[in-house]
Amino acid sequence: MRGAIALVLLMATNARADEPFHIGSLPKWVFLGGLTAGGTVALSDKGALVGGELSVARLRERKYIGAYGDGYYDWGAGGTYTTAGLEIGQGIVGIDGGAAALWGGGGHRFGATGRVTLGLGMFGVFARYVYFPTDGMLKSEDVIQVGLLIKLPLTTFGGGY
Repeated sequence: MRGAIALVLLMATNARADEPFHIGSLPKWVFLGGLTAGGTVALSDKGALVGGELSVARLRERKYIGAYGDGYYDWGAGGTYTTAGLEIGQGIVGIDGGAAALWGGGGHRFGATGRVTLGLGMFGVFARYVYFPTDGMLKSEDVIQVGLLIKLPLTTFGGGY
């Protein structure tokens, strides 16, 4: 009988060493992809936009930090925007920002962007500001866009501590 109790205790000790007891989610990397739709609503030629986005983020509980890239066509600008940068969020609020480019009209412009997203599950509503400096940064061409973002996890990896 003592041998059986010792064996059970030894097995329980080994199992605990391999997988420690943990409450809450473990951190993991998530690769996401999705669709963006909305429109330019202020400070520039107004029009609809549609495109896609990819991101990779480290997720733990209700917090994340990562990087994203997106591209979308804007009928108001008559061109394609591309943006890329860093993202961070907690709960339903996320912010991201980085570099922006507008390709169209026989040329291209480079600038900066920032976006605030309120998300619930795979759906998010966003407001984005894009800044394109002109004339040696003495003036600018600004854009305000609003829209809907639908993102789904494509894969997860690197879970654990």
